[in-house]
Amino acid sequence: MRSPSEHSLRVCLLLGLAAIWAAPSAAGPFSAISVSEGLTAVNSKQFNGYVRARLPDGSYQPETFAFGDGGLLPVPAIAGLVFSDPTIDGLNLPGIARMLAGPLASQNYVRALDPEATRLLIVVYWGRTIGTTRIMDGPTKDRINFFNASLMGFDSEAHLLGESSGDTILGQLVRNVHAGTMSAVEMDRYYVILRAFDFQFAWRQRRARLLWETRFSLSERRHDFERDLPSMAQSASLYFGQDSYGMVRMPPVPEGHVHIGEIKAIDEADEEPDGSASGIAGNWQGITPGFPPVIVRVDQAGNSTFENPGQHAVLPARVSVRGDAVTVTVPGWDVLIRGTVHRDRITGTISEYGGMGSLILTRTSKPAGGSGAAKGEAPLD
Repeated sequence: MRSPSEHSLRVCLLLGLAAIWAAPSAAGPFSAISVSEGLTAVNSKQFNGYVRARLPDGSYQPETFAFGDGGLLPVPAIAGLVFSDPTIDGLNLPGIARMLAGPLASQNYVRALDPEATRLLIVVYWGRTIGTTRIMDGPTKDRINFFNASLMGFDSEAHLLGESSGDTILGQLVRNVHAGTMSAVEMDRYYVILRAFDFQFAWRQRRARLLWETRFSLSERRHDFERDLPSMAQSASLYFGQDSYGMVRMPPVPEGHVHIGEIKAIDEADEEPDGSASGIAGNWQGITPGFPPVIVRVDQAGNSTFENPGQHAVLPARVSVRGDAVTVTVPGWDVLIRGTVHRDRITGTISEYGGMGSLILTRTSKPAGGSGAAKGEAPLD
């Protein structure tokens, strides 16, 4: 079996550079993932102090990049089994790059033409894992499970899969306790690995310095790699260049439809419709016994983040308002805040992975001049 660490990065650095060898590093801690076939599993991590800068309006500062060809990774050789998948076998980097360009652009990663102005080298690996439901030999099953888990970013539990065949009591316990992981790992899955390196460092020093890595995968059943890659990548794009703090699950991007109903004149003085979060724009801080301190930031456009300062975690969040009722959710994480807003205070509850406690959020600052950022602070979306 070969992994990205054993593959030469067949990289053309715009003007042509020598190949760079680079090995994927271990992913972050594991977080339980759903077995739903429609969810994209994402594990993303930052390295070497990489942090994205923001513009005054809160959006990410554009970063230029060039693609590198990591290639289609081969599946492990399994005696008696031959696999072919026309939805992925004929693809090459130019075709895949076209499908990744949109999701990358949505996070302000822009294709570069000038090597002098290129910030990142994003090396792309892709492939399909072979699940172990059709394999009867226990040691082979364990070996393939471990390989698949490590490849797709489930690797913080991968070491447990060496005893997962069910032939031992320990194996049966592991399968029961980590059923969600086993269900995902044992199925055939499509995956993509994006590894972003410092382009200038690679070009001038001829050495690789990893800045961020995102691994995302989707169940093969009822899916087509070439057809579903754009939606799969768009779901994962929320974490491009970010740290997901473990495995998260992202819903597919739905197909859009527009229905124009009856045209109505709306008085400009009418109040905002339910669901707009701009009325509670600002920085909200709260402390709950049994939970770490949290900060919810909301800008004038309704964009928001959920922060855990103790863990240096900043995650995209969704805030909705209906009357005086406020709901905050964190996509991909089992975090939910429900409360009632009164002036500069939200009183309610916070729940996280089954635990629940009361919560009071106090608004510590409001956006200045409608910019969506508190005075003296960098805006966050």
